[in-house]
Amino acid sequence: MENSKHFCTCTDLSCRLNPHNNSKGCDLCIKKNLKAGEIPSCFFKLVNDDISELKEFTIDSFVDFYLRNKKQ
Repeated sequence: MENSKHFCTCTDLSCRLNPHNNSKGCDLCIKKNLKAGEIPSCFFKLVNDDISELKEFTIDSFVDFYLRNKKQ
């Protein structure tokens, strides 16, 4: 995979799990998130690019974020 062209929308380029920093794509990030009961930031950004208000990336916080930000 050519990491410079990866579609990942995560801006945390210092994270070793970011697809721009490894050759395994999203697998490492998704595996970590599933183990922690969390959802990757790219799902939140699909709803709204501004995720600065978020304190956690849990499934519950995603549902709340979605309901507050979904486009009608």
